[in-house]
Amino acid sequence: MSSADSHSRQGLQLHQSDQRQTRQGLSVDQLTSQNADRFERAGTQWRIDPSHQVFDQEPLGLPEEHTETELRDFIFEHGRYFDSYLASEPDRDQFWSQGKRGLISYKRWYRHVIIGGGLIAPEPHKPQLVREFLEYAKQNRLSIAFHNIGEADLPLFQEMQFQVTKWGEDPMIDLDTCTWQGKDYEWVRRQTNYCLRQGMTACEVRPDQLHPLHWSDIISEVIEVADESLTRKPQKKAMRFFEGRIDNHALGRRRLFIARYQGRIEGFVICNPILNGTGWATELYRHRLDSVKGTMAFLIHFVLQQLKQEGVAQAGLCLDLGRDCHRLPGDSALVRHGLRFAENYLTSIFDFTGLRHFKSRFRPRYEKRFACVYPKVTIGSILAFVSTTGVLDLHYGRYSRILYNQHCKRKLRRNLATGNSSQSDTAASPKMNSKPFSLRKSA
Repeated sequence: MSSADSHSRQGLQLHQSDQRQTRQGLSVDQLTSQNADRFERAGTQWRIDPSHQVFDQEPLGLPEEHTETELRDFIFEHGRYFDSYLASEPDRDQFWSQGKRGLISYKRWYRHVIIGGGLIAPEPHKPQLVREFLEYAKQNRLSIAFHNIGEADLPLFQEMQFQVTKWGEDPMIDLDTCTWQGKDYEWVRRQTNYCLRQGMTACEVRPDQLHPLHWSDIISEVIEVADESLTRKPQKKAMRFFEGRIDNHALGRRRLFIARYQGRIEGFVICNPILNGTGWATELYRHRLDSVKGTMAFLIHFVLQQLKQEGVAQAGLCLDLGRDCHRLPGDSALVRHGLRFAENYLTSIFDFTGLRHFKSRFRPRYEKRFACVYPKVTIGSILAFVSTTGVLDLHYGRYSRILYNQHCKRKLRRNLATGNSSQSDTAASPKMNSKPFSLRKSA
């Protein structure tokens, strides 16, 4: 039977199903103009759901025995947050809804479940995914905590009686309207121009385009940069769960960008996909301690420009934790006051001020993010978060050094916190031509 005859027969079945109150679906991509004519001649009535571009039908799930590639493709298509793709990491637990049509990625600490990446599922299936997971939690007497939930998914959690607390905001850049021109982007252009004059280059590296030995050398050097960058942080190890890793599993559908200076990798950025590649998030970025000043601004600028050239709609800079966490009806005062306390007094452990100031230089808009907890936040759920992420697993020698350095630079950091950035504007170089250079690529 020909493909066209098959599509026509499916259309007739769809028309007949109105009386049986059943539904039959067909992908819009499979409809050629010839097939559409046959539908019309057959008198078939059909409509398109513009948000999903498929006929009314139940979304298909993964096969019961699926490969890692199929899992990554599923997350690539349906993950909508910067940390959604981290569900592909090997050390995470997975909850699949019936028919494997939806996924929740989590870690368990005693009777507390910490969830990252949101609801990884087609939009019509999300309510069922939450109901099934909530039923699983109730049966096992578990407390569950979703993090980084956006406003689009929030009504679903409110309807099911989750405690909702403002968690932070996600800085997003609309690439189709971003020009990198004008005073707002002067600092970014200065960092880029300075690095270019020093001879720095940037490029994307992909494992499928390199010899395995060459790729192995690059990954080894990237891990070396990441380990060196860790020595300026107070934690003993890289933070877990909400930060990705590159040392324990394949790159997959993520993308790796590097900056080189005199042949050496100075810094790198790993981007996670959002909603089938319509957006990307700069989820992990690191640089050497002695790298050229402005390396990370230069490299992120390069990444954003390349994504714009590819027609990507938006790019995220990852969560700005604790930003504008105002009070909500029924929220957790424990979380709200805890974030405020950490932002004011624990910047030596997590650099709220420095990260917020750096991301603001790219002039993003901000999307609200929430923590949704059932039945409610307790001391136990706070301890579960701390244990899962390792944020308080400190190297006390480095921590003491960071405290001392922040004390010496307290005036500058106070300026950063209040938005007075006059001192940091001149950090990279003296006054320079603000005209943007085209970024050079190097393999």
